[in-house]
Amino acid sequence: MKRSLLIIVLGAFIYFGGTLISCKKNGPTVASITVLDTIGIPVAAATVTLWQDTAHNPVSGVQSTVRVSSITDASGNAQFTFANEAFLNIWALKSTFPGDTAKGFIRLQQYQTTTATVRF
Repeated sequence: MKRSLLIIVLGAFIYFGGTLISCKKNGPTVASITVLDTIGIPVAAATVTLWQDTAHNPVSGVQSTVRVSSITDASGNAQFTFANEAFLNIWALKSTFPGDTAKGFIRLQQYQTTTATVRF
């Protein structure tokens, strides 16, 4: 009898403990963009812009207005934090050669850090 009760209690503990552990995680949704030149050297002080130009709300028809910019650090990285997942275009512009651009695409997944690299 005691053994049966112990097995039931242990089984319930494992079931409910596993359910609590598998709850949805919270945290930032981060895009980490690395900008490299043609030979693979990181580009510092490049302007990186992320934007979403083709997303429309299916209910209201309103177009997305996501557009954020940041400057790369000495290691060629720029980081952006978002509340939700998204599909974003990447556009990088060298500060030393204003006409030189690099383009790319990134898919952000909620509560994860997603990385992308663009090259001039």
